[in-house]
Amino acid sequence: MRIRSKRLIKTIGSASIILLASGVAVPVISNSQNVVYAAKKKSVNARSYGVDVAVYQSSSVKSSANAGAQFAIVKVSEGTSYRNPKASAQIASAQSNSMLPMAYHFALFGANKSRAVAEAKYAVASAQASGLPKGSYIACDWETGDGNVVTGGKTASANAIIAFMQQIKDSGYQPLLYSGAYLLNHNINTAKVTNAFPNSLWVASYASMGRIDTPNFSYFPSMNGVIIWQFTDNWRGLNVDGNISLLPLSINGSASSQAPSTNEVSTGKTVMHKAYVYDQNGQRVAGKSYAAYTKVQVIGGMVAINGVNYYQVGENSYIKVDNVDGTKRILKNKAFVYNKKGKLVSSPAISQGTTVSTYGGTVTINGDKYYRIQKNRYIKASDF
Repeated sequence: MRIRSKRLIKTIGSASIILLASGVAVPVISNSQNVVYAAKKKSVNARSYGVDVAVYQSSSVKSSANAGAQFAIVKVSEGTSYRNPKASAQIASAQSNSMLPMAYHFALFGANKSRAVAEAKYAVASAQASGLPKGSYIACDWETGDGNVVTGGKTASANAIIAFMQQIKDSGYQPLLYSGAYLLNHNINTAKVTNAFPNSLWVASYASMGRIDTPNFSYFPSMNGVIIWQFTDNWRGLNVDGNISLLPLSINGSASSQAPSTNEVSTGKTVMHKAYVYDQNGQRVAGKSYAAYTKVQVIGGMVAINGVNYYQVGENSYIKVDNVDGTKRILKNKAFVYNKKGKLVSSPAISQGTTVSTYGGTVTINGDKYYRIQKNRYIKASDF
């Protein structure tokens, strides 16, 4: 977020940098009318641009909308005693400029679950007082600043974050987790969070400081469950954070689980692992599958159904993204490549720290577990 003093930390495995910061409190100004604004825009597609704003930005987000932003994430609260006095105006401005409104809360609970629940309730009350439509996204901004302790332990921190997110969900909103790539990789058991709330990460990771108009996906941080990427703190020269959605976003979650239209542009892809066909409800279609290395036409981008990412390959027909693009995993060791009989192949070893796409679950060969990385090529699961 740009609302606090900047601190820069290198991300793993790239020249990327992320933004971490500290909070500043100002007097609370409530929305005395407690107006809830009717949502003009209820969904945006994957690869849509958005901005996040707080008290340090203008009450109007029109300039961002004119630059192409389709969603706005507004800071509504911090801890249990601060509300953004501009939140109501910023949410109203987003609505009037046909942007999808969202909200975030700066967390001070560290690894304390009971405090996390209290802050979530305060965040919901603040969002409601600011006019955020029911069913919108509310993100937990968990990072360094204003005394938030980020060293309480990866699992304890994850448990507190999950408690916050569950309270948000129980209150009728959609929870997200915002943080920098470094903290997500080092200070939070992020896998536990995404197991509880798939596709819920809003991650900050910058290729460089200064103005960036479009994201360079060569610097995208390697992790699962990312729905929004914050890629700059100066989008298109507006001195506002720039974000891009990696999956569809919608109020009440309808768009993120809805099939893209069959009129969307199709892209040729190769199935890398046997792919069963599912319907729009995530139910397997009997007798339908694609063999490995079959060419398919993918319609539109990824679509989430019941927390799992799919590609549409036909009318009411979907296959899992993992069977096409694979699951990205990072090697913790130098890894050798084996064939399906467990024999070492002549290809060079793969360096530690390399991100590798794996397909399907683990397979057992001669008593050891492996992941398949391509046809008749495997790496030991213990190397990841």
